[in-house]
Amino acid sequence: MDSKMLRVLKKLYHYENKDYDAERKVSIYKTTTLTSAEQELLQASGWVANDLQDIRHNEIIGKLIEQSLNDLFSWESIANAFVAGVGGSYRRGISALGSYHTLIHTRHHDYAEAERFRACKVCAFSYSAEGWDNLSFIRYAMHLGSNYSGTSLGAYVDMSEFAQILEQGPILPTEQDKQMFSQLLHSIDRADVSETPGQYEKRLTAEKIIKGSSGIRRGILQSLATVGVVPNRLVELAPDRWTDKEAIINAEYELDNTKGRSDMEMPWAGWQGRLGVDWDKARAIFGDWI
Repeated sequence: MDSKMLRVLKKLYHYENKDYDAERKVSIYKTTTLTSAEQELLQASGWVANDLQDIRHNEIIGKLIEQSLNDLFSWESIANAFVAGVGGSYRRGISALGSYHTLIHTRHHDYAEAERFRACKVCAFSYSAEGWDNLSFIRYAMHLGSNYSGTSLGAYVDMSEFAQILEQGPILPTEQDKQMFSQLLHSIDRADVSETPGQYEKRLTAEKIIKGSSGIRRGILQSLATVGVVPNRLVELAPDRWTDKEAIINAEYELDNTKGRSDMEMPWAGWQGRLGVDWDKARAIFGDWI
């Protein structure tokens, strides 16, 4: 997505540019505030300003299973997009890594609430997600580099759009993207044994490897932790198997750095400098060039 289109979307999805639909309990963004040229750009791009959908757990699970059969999806196509996201040439790719992991491991299951939080213990679909939602805003946030892959709903929104993107051709990282990604992994791997996630994030900011906001850097680290490339000390995760979300989130209760903080979450929160990078898992996804 080019910068001109992003400027239009930032204007469209400004927090003041919306009306609230009380019946469906969802925000609807106003296209009437856009100029004629901006509206024409939206129309030409095929962007739907307000994609309102009535969300249900079992329907989302069924759609994810259906999407998993798409031949355009592979670890290679997803890894390329993610590396382009890390490097900055295609921020939209950051969320794809965790979403694809959810996609390929999704199996039919009914909503079963976790013991300690009000969401499905298997896929983290929130009880509050039932009902109408505006999926266009979530897609917009992904194009900015936000990571929405932590739940089955986020993975569905991510992968349903990403399939359409890949139909236009593969996302390929630049050489600079690859260099930055390699630098990131080696930066993580040379941590002091006792370095915490918070301390590493400060070091990463100082090293200026990843451009963008702290939220973008956090999303990248969380994505790598989700597939086990960045290990955590409580729950072993891997690209080739699934671990229920309840087991991952419950581990937060054993960590000091998550207490009282909504921004620091497992599995990234469970990393420690001595764990470095799991290079076998990294090569399994990203290849030998790293």
